[in-house]
Formats: sequence, structure tokens, C-alpha cells
Amino acid sequence: MTGGHGNRTGRIADGVDEVVKAVREQIHAGSDLIKIMASGGVMTPGVNPEDAHYSAAELATGFAEGHRFGRCCASHAQGAESILNAVRGGVDSIEHGIFMTDECVHEMVERGTWLVPTLAALVNILDGAKKPGAGIPAYVTEKAERIAGRHVNSVKIFYAAGGRIAMGTDAGTPFNRHGDNARELEFMADIGVGARDAIFFATASAADLMRLTDHGRLREGHQADLLLVDGDPLADVKRVSRKENHRLVVKRGQVAHDNRAAVSSLRIAAQ
Repeated sequence: MTGGHGNRTGRIADGVDEVVKAVREQIHAGSDLIKIMASGGVMTPGVNPEDAHYSAAELATGFAEGHRFGRCCASHAQGAESILNAVRGGVDSIEHGIFMTDECVHEMVERGTWLVPTLAALVNILDGAKKPGAGIPAYVTEKAERIAGRHVNSVKIFYAAGGRIAMGTDAGTPFNRHGDNARELEFMADIGVGARDAIFFATASAADLMRLTDHGRLREGHQADLLLVDGDPLADVKRVSRKENHRLVVKRGQVAHDNRAAVSSLRIAAQ
């Protein structure tokens, strides 16, 4: 919305008719996912993460239009009111969900709405801010520090309730780099998510959310997207979350990265 989260880079739309037009524009431009900012956020100056931005009617109309054309719909939603507005409007996934309440959890579980926690976003902002010359604006670190505890608690209560979770990282925020996405599994484990569940959230569950029916599972006829790691990730999730433990990456049946020789050399040297 005008003045809302992401207004410096996203498509601004106000009112139901303008939201419909904006969704159609994005679909025409080739977008395969529609994301609507339902609340304020950390990275935009002058907005409060707890505030609901788009109205319930605007959100419901935008998601309905996206679904009408077969697109998956997500919503950046941090405050409780914005989460409920998006969930009741038919969104597929809530991104962040920082100020989750019991009511939010109940309605999301009842409707089968996914949560994409993006723990990496705040973890990397707060860790990165400690580095000399980090260059993170003060308003970003202030908001991140204020909401980090609530974020962890929200993920915990949603996980405990058996809600559907898919892994995402909000990559592109400060010190949250593409290529380090798998660290999210480690951040999940740090707050009590089981290793098997974290891996499921990053593979099968994420594929289900994105309607990738032939991805995310080791099954005949599915895409051969494979990660071979050094060690047992069920015993130590760092085996899969840390790049130094990755031996081989296969993407759609093709070798994308082969580190087996380096790992073997390190093992011989250690012996």
C-alpha cells in the first residue's frame, strides 16, 4: 500500500480494484507467485511490524485473483491482525508470522495455511550488526532486536501445534546470502525443531507449498534433486546445514557441485 512495507521496491496498490490490477500485471509479467505485504516490516523505515497494512478485503481480493490464475499466494505478515487478515483471505503461506497468537495458530492449522518462518532473516541481521562496518541502518537493528524473541516464540507454538511449515530464508536481507540458505535448518534446530522435521520442511513440505508435485521426495518419477552429505544429518543437522559438509549436489539429475574429492582428502589428512 502507499507508504507500506516494501513501498520503495514493490508495486504500490491501494483499494480493491487497484490490487486486482496489480496482481494481473504481475501475472502478465511472468510471476509464478503473488506476495502481498499485509503488515509493516523490519527493512522499511517508518513502518511498524505490528501494524496491519492492507485491509482484509484488499488481501482476500488479491489472493482470489492470484488463485484464479493458478498462482501460489504468500503474504509478508508479522503482526497478529495482519496474519489473521491474510489467513482469512485465503493465503497459502504466511511469511515470518512474528507476532503469532493462539488464535492465529488455531486458524492457520484449521485452514492448512503454511508458515515460512525465515528465522535466518533476523539471526543474520543481529549477527551481522556486530561486525565492523556492517552498514545496517539503526532502524533495522532496533526493530530486529525488539521482535526477535517474539519471532522464536511464534515459531515454537506453531510447531508444537503441528502446523504446516516450509523452509524459506528471506535471502537478500543483510548478511542473509543466497547460497547459505541451508543454515535455516540449523536455526530451526536451535529453537527445538527436530532434525527430521527441519529436513522435511526444507524438502517435501516446501515442494507441497509451491505445488511442485514432482519435487521434494525420493520417489520414482520425481526430479532427482539430491544432496549427499558427510555424516548423519538426523544425528547432527549441521551435516546438511553447513556447506563444508556437502559432498555432492545433484539438480534434476545433473551434477551441479562435486566436493567428494575434497572431503576424502580431508578425511585422509585427519587420519
